[in-house]
Amino acid sequence: MTSEQLEDLFEEWSLYGAKQQRAILAEFLEREDEDPDLFEFLKVKLEIEGYWRKIGLL
Repeated sequence: MTSEQLEDLFEEWSLYGAKQQRAILAEFLEREDEDPDLFEFLKVKLEIEGYWRKIGLL
């Protein structure tokens, strides 16, 4: 993931409230036998990849 993608991911993450963030992190921690990369999980969970394609970050 590029630094621009990470920056955008953090911006998107900041739009979520604390309760939503906790729920998403709890879901990440409950996963078993899957890729342990939090950033990749958030990319999928926040559905940001399509946006990145649109603006040229992907």
